[in-house]
Amino acid sequence: MSHRDAPGRRGVSPTFVISTRAIRRTFGRGWKGNVMQLTRQKIRYASALALVALVAALLPLAQAAEAATAKTIMEIQGKGHLSPFVGSEVTAQGVVTAIAFDGYYVQDPFGDDDDETSDGMFVRQFGSIPAVGDCVELTDSVQENSFGSDLSTTRMNFPAINTFTCPEGWNVPEPVVIGRGGRVPPNVIVFNEDKEPANLQTANASSFDPDTDGIDFYESLEGMLVTIEDAVAVSATRRFGSFSSELFTLANNGRDVAPNDALTKRDGIELQPDPDNRGDQNPERVQVQFDASPTTTGTLYPGMAPIITVGDRLGDVTGVVGYSFGNFEVNATELVTPVSGGLQGETTDLDGTLNHVTVSSYNVLNLSPLPEDDNQRATLASQIVNALGSPDVIALQEIQDNDGTTDEGIVDADETLNELRLAVIAAGGPDYSFCDVDPADGSSGGVPGGNIRNAYFWNADRVELIGECTIIDDAAFAGTRRPLVATFEFNDVEFTVINNHMSSRFGSTPIFGAIHPFVQAAETAREAQSAALNAAVDTLLAGGMDRIAVVGDLNTFQWTNDLAEILPGTGSQRVLTNLINQLNDDNVYSFNFEGNSQELDHFFVTDALLPAKIDIVHVNVDFPRVDDTVGSDHEPLLVRLKIGSQGEGEG
Repeated sequence: MSHRDAPGRRGVSPTFVISTRAIRRTFGRGWKGNVMQLTRQKIRYASALALVALVAALLPLAQAAEAATAKTIMEIQGKGHLSPFVGSEVTAQGVVTAIAFDGYYVQDPFGDDDDETSDGMFVRQFGSIPAVGDCVELTDSVQENSFGSDLSTTRMNFPAINTFTCPEGWNVPEPVVIGRGGRVPPNVIVFNEDKEPANLQTANASSFDPDTDGIDFYESLEGMLVTIEDAVAVSATRRFGSFSSELFTLANNGRDVAPNDALTKRDGIELQPDPDNRGDQNPERVQVQFDASPTTTGTLYPGMAPIITVGDRLGDVTGVVGYSFGNFEVNATELVTPVSGGLQGETTDLDGTLNHVTVSSYNVLNLSPLPEDDNQRATLASQIVNALGSPDVIALQEIQDNDGTTDEGIVDADETLNELRLAVIAAGGPDYSFCDVDPADGSSGGVPGGNIRNAYFWNADRVELIGECTIIDDAAFAGTRRPLVATFEFNDVEFTVINNHMSSRFGSTPIFGAIHPFVQAAETAREAQSAALNAAVDTLLAGGMDRIAVVGDLNTFQWTNDLAEILPGTGSQRVLTNLINQLNDDNVYSFNFEGNSQELDHFFVTDALLPAKIDIVHVNVDFPRVDDTVGSDHEPLLVRLKIGSQGEGEG
């Protein structure tokens, strides 16, 4: 067959294709039998033999083409999360827009001028694949591929592919602009609750609303070439192995966020309050994915992944829209050159005095004593000394046992704590004393083998531990970390700290996933744990201890009923105040999850410890997490409490 253009959609059909029409024209109406008859007669001419061999090789393709129905990519995608042609054999044409390590993206060069239907699609393919700019015809059954509770992606898997000469006008399409110069993403709703319950893996929702629902907006761009206009980073670069780095952005430097005060002073965007965390999840966030790392180049991305901090300006970011690990993502295909926003780590201005004691709460991210944690440990020690001012007491979470994640039955963590102690001394800090209570092997959740637990550091030159550290062994904490209780004396006055690390949110279904309403893992468990802590405080108060702090990584938000009602109590039964609620600036966050700045770490006190001052010291979550030098994925809290009467002043 010659390299040619032939009749087809928009006047084009594949190059190097034997169509059923051409075969019929060559061999007659009974072409299948005629081909076999010609073979049996052992045609003598080499050219005829070559033709028969070619026909035989392409016979399955010809039969598939005969059975397939011609559809545009827009028709295949449809107006919804599931293709109306899933499982059907179709043939579609388009232009290749990007090449990935496991396939390529193809897009209709003209589209249908309907924002509700995507013009693009991912094609899974290995080996010999077309190049960017090639015009292709694909024949395959339409697939919806999904993992776990993720959305499915509409695509073809290893289709029959034919390349043809691109007619005039068949070029790589101009990217759709995400932002004011094109389509502005929704900024309040991810999935309208009026359409719940829904499982978008099994059926489309009752309506498809790209103008108002974030999940539909990005679905309508699935597989397409896009440009995020004037992107600003609301999370820092995070590296996942050698060929994956990601961050989250806002278009137009965040000018279209909702509400208007959603941006932090450090250029992030705060998760919006809702008692059940069902409110505004900031759907205007746009994930940028690099199939590269800061030390390796990618396939889609033509360089090494840039190292980006929250607040950095990225300019226009161009790529193709994909979906993985519960999120839509723009897979960058052009180099990104960030302009620094100048963000710096913080140093607290709270310090201990004659009548003020400082107490910190700090989740130290699976710290072990092993050499691979040496850089992290040095960072933590420097933060404790230089950013936190060497607090008098530190409530630590996520302390691993002495062999880290090696699961050999070891549960002691004395080496982990001692190595951190020595690192603090080397950084110029005090010689901290420490305590913990070993969990039963495998009983505390977290990374397998790590046996994470809570622990305390205290400066014995400033405070004295009264008695021993003990745990609250309530059934509510089965399978997670038991609260660690310690009573300290300062200025001849005792106060009690309860150090917590509540059940993880790990196992929640994605906000941009298939299940709606999305599942928030361990909600019931955290409610029970909050009630158990409230009861423990009541018991201490009844026993005469009136200065009590309940602190730690509580894995939920200050506005949830767990922390707004159950733990502190309400009305005349209120026994605790969350100091986080005293902060009235725009930087109330200790964690960044997928670009949403949020508060998971808390510090509650009884009235006898008021007034008090609190500081969330931002040293970690706004900065790149690309190597082993990061201290933690949480921010430390520091609180100054007034205890005793050797001096005067506020908390």
